[in-house]
Amino acid sequence: MHTSGGRVSTVIGGVAYSARGEITLDPSNIESEAGVNQDGSLYRTVKPKARTAEITFDRFVDVNGTPLRWDENLMLLTNIGITFIEQDTGVTHLLSGGFFTGKPKLNTATGEVSDLGLAADTYKTLTA
Repeated sequence: MHTSGGRVSTVIGGVAYSARGEITLDPSNIESEAGVNQDGSLYRTVKPKARTAEITFDRFVDVNGTPLRWDENLMLLTNIGITFIEQDTGVTHLLSGGFFTGKPKLNTATGEVSDLGLAADTYKTLTA
């Protein structure tokens, strides 16, 4: 039986974060497009791109409920390691050489930090 979805733990730069919604990974560092020549033959182009992840966080990051400051200091961090562990499937996603992207927005009513992404130099998947 194939299992998908479930609980995900998130560690970024050695700090455990609580993700609120789905984590969307884009782990390839290329994109490929198809085209057709005038004689009907097929060709493709390949372009480089960043490996990325989109995520919504809980603004609290530790067991004491200490709020994280989503300011320029956090957004300027570089070379951070990012780990997503799918607890119910045993799949681990490792991204390294990463940094935050986007324009973080803090919703004070829900405690969510949204409009945030991650970009990384490398990506690896491990299975249990």
